[in-house]
Amino acid sequence: MPPTPRQRILPIEQLNTEWRTLGRSAGAVRALHRLAEHDAGLSLLVHGPPGGSPGIPPACPTPCELIDHMRQATGNRGREEAAALIRVMLREAPLDPLVVRCLIQALLPGLLTIATRLRWGQGGDWDDGGEFFSETLSTTWMVVTDWAGQDRPYAVLDLLSAIRCRMRRRLFRARDLQQQHVPMTSGVAEPRAGNSETDLEVLARTLIDLRREGMRAEDIEVVYAHHVLGFSIAELALVTGRDRRSLYARRDRGRRRLCA
Repeated sequence: MPPTPRQRILPIEQLNTEWRTLGRSAGAVRALHRLAEHDAGLSLLVHGPPGGSPGIPPACPTPCELIDHMRQATGNRGREEAAALIRVMLREAPLDPLVVRCLIQALLPGLLTIATRLRWGQGGDWDDGGEFFSETLSTTWMVVTDWAGQDRPYAVLDLLSAIRCRMRRRLFRARDLQQQHVPMTSGVAEPRAGNSETDLEVLARTLIDLRREGMRAEDIEVVYAHHVLGFSIAELALVTGRDRRSLYARRDRGRRRLCA
């Protein structure tokens, strides 16, 4: 049975309720100030310009305001700045556990996209969409913790791709187990022996081979994210901060290389 809207959003409501208090706490502000010491652009948002005008507060004095600022980013430049802040958070995550919490809050729109793409876990072994999203959050914590300290130019896309891949594997594994318990009848074709790869797995393996042969890494990233992970070009533009035209060009160039 499809999850109800209430089941879907309960974990999100809990996350946002916690954040409204935590994101303005003294500890969170201290963590933000430590983070700002490692990036000039963030420092400008948190403290304002050096010797700024009296009476004009900085744009993002607390992590709550910082996340709101990132969510309101528009245009290519705004999205690039938001993506750059995600990169800074991931790179400097070892500074303070609250930096990790801020990063997860910043990733929330992307996590909702993942949940929607995976139909909120339908067909898996979760009781409802809320339970699926709770596990998505747990997976996000693990990925962010594992990658904390890494400097990734495409941090947003890398993080969301890794989270999506892990949740997708769990969903497919649950479906495979369910199929194994379905009795075979004369009217059901048996799986082909010796070839359990899906078309997406074949595509992913082919892209790896082409990378070794010199295919551009940026073309592979777009083709993989679009065709294997299922992100639309609009979604990729949002999470990477790049304009759609350049993403379409990379996708088409990658397709031509695949078909050569």
